[in-house]
Amino acid sequence: MKTSKLKKIIYGIGISLFFSQGFLNTACSDWTDLEAKDYYEPPTQGYENNLKDYFNSPHKIMFGWFGNWAGKGGSSMQYALCGLPDSTDFVSLWLCWGNLTVEQQADLKDFQAKGSRAVLCWRAGDIGDNLTPGGNDDAVKEAFWGFDPKDEQSCIEAAKKYALAIVDTCNKYNIDGFDYDIEDWGTLMNSSMPSVPNAFMKTLREEFDKTGKMLVADIPGGAGWLSFYEVLSEETVLSLDYIAWQTYELGHSGLDSFFEAVRRSHPNVFKEAMGKSIVTATFERAVDKHYFTEQQSYHPACGIEHAGMGAYHIEYDYPGNPDYPTVRAAIAAQNPPINN
Repeated sequence: MKTSKLKKIIYGIGISLFFSQGFLNTACSDWTDLEAKDYYEPPTQGYENNLKDYFNSPHKIMFGWFGNWAGKGGSSMQYALCGLPDSTDFVSLWLCWGNLTVEQQADLKDFQAKGSRAVLCWRAGDIGDNLTPGGNDDAVKEAFWGFDPKDEQSCIEAAKKYALAIVDTCNKYNIDGFDYDIEDWGTLMNSSMPSVPNAFMKTLREEFDKTGKMLVADIPGGAGWLSFYEVLSEETVLSLDYIAWQTYELGHSGLDSFFEAVRRSHPNVFKEAMGKSIVTATFERAVDKHYFTEQQSYHPACGIEHAGMGAYHIEYDYPGNPDYPTVRAAIAAQNPPINN
C-alpha cells in the first residue's frame, strides 16, 4: 500500500471532522488502495497509528462473516483473520462459540492489534443453543437453563442466563462481542413472548457496555423476514451497534424497496436503524458475487446513509493477486480519497 491522502467520506447527512495536517497527508487511502500489503512486512508505528485513526474516523465500514477459521500457522492465510485487508473493520466469527485453539487466539490477538474487531456469531432460535452441555436437545436445554417454554417469566430469566454465558465466553477469549443471527423461531426468538428476546439483548448490551464490546444483530434481508426485526423493541434497535442485513441478492432498487419495508416496521427509529445498517452479499455462491460489487456504490434513496457493507464467507475472496481483490476494490470504492 502507498500512503497518500485522506479518503473521502460520502455521507448524505454531511458529517465534517477536522484532522491534523499529518493525518491528512498520511492516512486513509493507505488502507483503501488495491495493492495488497505483504503481511510478513513488519508495520511501522506510524502505519499502525494511522490505521487506528482510520478506524476512528467516519467512514463506510467493511464487514464479513468469517467461516472456516483456523488461525495462524496454517499453509494459507485464507483462514486466518490476519490475512484480511488491514482496513477490515470487524468480522463475525461464523459458528464460533468459544473453545479457541492456540492458533486462533494468536491470530485474534494480532488482528485486534491493528484495530480490527471480531465477534462471536451463531443462529439461536432457542435459549441455550450451542452453549448447553449435553447438546441442543429441547429437554436438555430446558433442564440445564431451568425454564418452562410456556412460562414467560422463567424464559426471561433463562434468556438472561444464556446472555451472561455468552458474555463470559467473550471475556474469557477477549472476543469483541456477539452477532445474533436471527432467522429461527423458538424459545428465545418468540413472537408471542417478545419480552424474552428483548431481555436477552438488554442483558448483552448492559454487560458489553462495561467492557466496550459490540452487539450486532443480523437478519435476512427480505420484507418477508422482517417479522424477526419487528419482535425487537425500539429500545433494542437503538442499543445495537450494527444491523447486518442478509441482502444477498439485492441491487440498488431492491435495497431501496427493502429499506422502505424496514421504515414501515419501526418508523420511529428508522433514521437510527439506517445509520447502523450494513448491506451484504454472499461469496458462497459465485453467481451472486456481482451483487457485492454493485452494493459498493449504493446510496439509499431515503437520503440516510447506511453504515457500510459486508460479505458472507468473506474468506472466499482471498485467492487472487492481490489477495481479497473484490473486498479491496469495495473498500476503495466506498471510501475514495479526497481530490485536493
